[in-house]
Amino acid sequence: MTRDLDGLGAKLFIEAPDHVRGIGYRFGSLRNRITRGTFVIAAKAALLLVVLGYGGAYSWVLDGIGAFRLHLAAASAALLLVALSLRIWRSTMIAFVAALLAVAGLGPVLQDPISDTPAAGPEITLLYANLYDKNAVPDAAAQALLGANADILVTSETAEPIASALRAAYRHRVAAEDDPRTMRTAIWSRFPLSEGWLFLDNNVAPTGAAALVTLEDGTEFHLTGVHFSRAIEGLRRVQADALADIGGGRARPRIVIGDFNAAPWSWTLARAATTTGTRILGGYRTTWSGTYPTPAGALPTLWGHNIDTMLYSDRIAVRAVETLTLPGSDHRILLVRVQILPE
Repeated sequence: MTRDLDGLGAKLFIEAPDHVRGIGYRFGSLRNRITRGTFVIAAKAALLLVVLGYGGAYSWVLDGIGAFRLHLAAASAALLLVALSLRIWRSTMIAFVAALLAVAGLGPVLQDPISDTPAAGPEITLLYANLYDKNAVPDAAAQALLGANADILVTSETAEPIASALRAAYRHRVAAEDDPRTMRTAIWSRFPLSEGWLFLDNNVAPTGAAALVTLEDGTEFHLTGVHFSRAIEGLRRVQADALADIGGGRARPRIVIGDFNAAPWSWTLARAATTTGTRILGGYRTTWSGTYPTPAGALPTLWGHNIDTMLYSDRIAVRAVETLTLPGSDHRILLVRVQILPE
């Protein structure tokens, strides 16, 4: 009996810790499965959004998703690194594919826009700015524009008194001056402008302005300033296609600059470039850091978007690109120095 009791005591003494460890193991295993499942779901969601973003030609919703391709590339890369550190292999592989697909679709962002090849031809500085028609500090905004000392300005949502300051500084212009509240998109130039054209109905074209610019040595190029609609309005295909009839053909060098409300890698920009026979300005620079309107209120951007950019033809060489602060606006100034190359 003593031996039996001693055996039972030994059995209880030995097996009780195993029972406790079993409960701990089951809870630990459940937590591990939940963690792994969460990472796999997150990686699958990122991959799905990346793939959907390539369908911008078919839906404004998909075009809008595609605008976040760079964000998705960064998120997928971060997810990949965390999953790799936790040895969640399935999530690691899915996140790797998502990041790879996202980066592969960034297109112009991966290209250096600057041409260092020496060439003949006049150089000019071109500025684009979305001024915001409710700009609360117009005097400061006007000072920023004039301080950039650009040869030609293209402005959108050009409200008074900013327009008055630009009229005094730039002799030549293409602008709708019949509305004192806002002049939409306008061109302001130190060089003569001809063949001026305003397009104000965004149902048939992006609101904007166009003109033939003649430089001091007689060199000519065609300039179009645009302000595309937002993706939700579903007009960007019409607006991109409308650019084919603006600019007088492709015989002259051509620049299209403005707020495209679309990322450089987007279907919208690719369509506009194809329509105009131009290429998209390379590199990435944040030009808009506003908020997204939602039913719950304004949602801030993570690090902004590159929606103000330039398209240019083969006889245009980009020599420098920078962005500048624009007081009172959620956009930044885009300042580009270009050279018009001879035929």
